[in-house]
Amino acid sequence: MWKSTIYRLWWVLFLSPCLAHGAEVSGLYEAEVQVFSQKGAERATAMGVALSEVLAKVSGRRDAAMQRGVAEAVRQPSALLQQYLYRALPEDEKLPAAPGEEPQLVFFRFDKEAVDKLLRDNGLPVWGSTRPATLVWLAVEDAERRVLVGSDMAEPVRRALEREARQRGLALVLPLLDLEDQTKLQFAEVWGGFNEPVLAASARYRTEAVLMGRMQRTPAGEWTGSWTLLQGDASRTWEARGVLAEEVVDAGMAGVVDTLAARYAPAAAGQQAAALSMIVTAVRDLRDYARVIQYLQSLEQVTHVQTLRVDADRVGFELAVRGDAAGIAQIIGLGNVLTPVASGVVPADGQTPRPVIYQLSTQ
Repeated sequence: MWKSTIYRLWWVLFLSPCLAHGAEVSGLYEAEVQVFSQKGAERATAMGVALSEVLAKVSGRRDAAMQRGVAEAVRQPSALLQQYLYRALPEDEKLPAAPGEEPQLVFFRFDKEAVDKLLRDNGLPVWGSTRPATLVWLAVEDAERRVLVGSDMAEPVRRALEREARQRGLALVLPLLDLEDQTKLQFAEVWGGFNEPVLAASARYRTEAVLMGRMQRTPAGEWTGSWTLLQGDASRTWEARGVLAEEVVDAGMAGVVDTLAARYAPAAAGQQAAALSMIVTAVRDLRDYARVIQYLQSLEQVTHVQTLRVDADRVGFELAVRGDAAGIAQIIGLGNVLTPVASGVVPADGQTPRPVIYQLSTQ
């Protein structure tokens, strides 16, 4: 039987590529800042700005750089720097510059281990690269024009959405707006905030969250907007306004990250590791077993995976995790590798919670 030969195939786990699925966010430890010269003083200032952005992305906390202990590191960002380089600013992003100025972008990459340690040492979470994907339906009204923003549209608002999502470490999905989308959903339904048709049209994208937005330019030239984030049975709505459309987009993306981080990257209560017991069903052979192990080991919050028992197609594990075990249990259910079947239940006697149960999905 396959379970009797598990120990012989551990080497497969290290020779095979990572099999984890779901929303993998890249560039969490990188940032670009616009500068007007390559002078050292200006680069040092930009480096601090870039580190602040990285700290917010990795922790999911907008104010991470302002926390005591972290702020000092932001004032001396070179200690965490791994690489920097300059590149030309794209033509469509250039603004009028003063004589002698040469607008350009400077790219910074910071050391992952150093950034993670800084956050943990100061009681802040480290939100791994596996994150919930968010589908955005955005209805925009500007003068006499009404549009839904799609993935292939040459719209400034679309670029602003993607830029803000990238700067905040958000896994953003924009709809295709193909014939199937157009058949299922109309501008008026997004504009009116009708949950049912929006969720029905969203099902094909299989994201963990859906964001509905509406933006309108007033006769005075100001932009107003409202955002609603839907997650299962939960929802959150907030308003935004600004002189520029980008300000409303910024408020929308900030609200999404705040909400998701509170659920998936809760601040650790102390620095002690927590334990999470889980059972995975539908593990039928060694390939399935290897897939589960690789996925669990790929998660930032998981520090150790121990196999406890194998019973037919059910495998029991105990994980050592950083942070709140309940929050990590939710993170494990992201993507399409492990689907939650039953939450851990605290028995009436208040003893050890029962294991969380997942089912291994088919590839």
